[in-house]
Amino acid sequence: MSEKNLILNESLTSFFYKNLDKVNRNSLCPLPQEFILYSSQVLNHYAISDKFFTSDGDGKVNEKILGIELLTAEQKSQKERRAIYKDIGDTILVQLGIFPKRVSKKSISEKYYIHLGKSAYAQMESLECSFYDIPHFFHLFSTSFEYIIELLLAMKEITRFETFEQYLIECHEDTSRSSLFLTPGVVKAN
Repeated sequence: MSEKNLILNESLTSFFYKNLDKVNRNSLCPLPQEFILYSSQVLNHYAISDKFFTSDGDGKVNEKILGIELLTAEQKSQKERRAIYKDIGDTILVQLGIFPKRVSKKSISEKYYIHLGKSAYAQMESLECSFYDIPHFFHLFSTSFEYIIELLLAMKEITRFETFEQYLIECHEDTSRSSLFLTPGVVKAN
């Protein structure tokens, strides 16, 4: 694989931001730029697939069981709860927004995951977490959760990548792909 076909980690956040912003501007109900920035940072963080899994002391890798993690978070310290709630919300955001087929294969409904993600972000708000000192950011983010997922789905559809790995291999800083992101009317208000 040649070096020109790889996108460096430092540019992933800006790549996601640029493309989410383009889709958002074509939306009937654009979301705040802070939501786009936060989502871009989440996508960058979850570019490494091991973020979707946990490993036990024996090296066995398991998929995260997010509902149980949310329930057991109440037994943890405030700092640990913040990390757990953020991980749950962010994981669900990426799974539903970028890899919805993965969720649809499970026996649990998408509505359950949406409720779980919204609950996790709402719990972060109750712990007085903030994002760039924006008041009530996580409360507002949780109330717009479905719209943010739709925005991610629209970006995914426009880029037409089946997996994130395919994106990492095929996409590069070639400006000829930028025309893909200018398709008007992709995001629809519910």
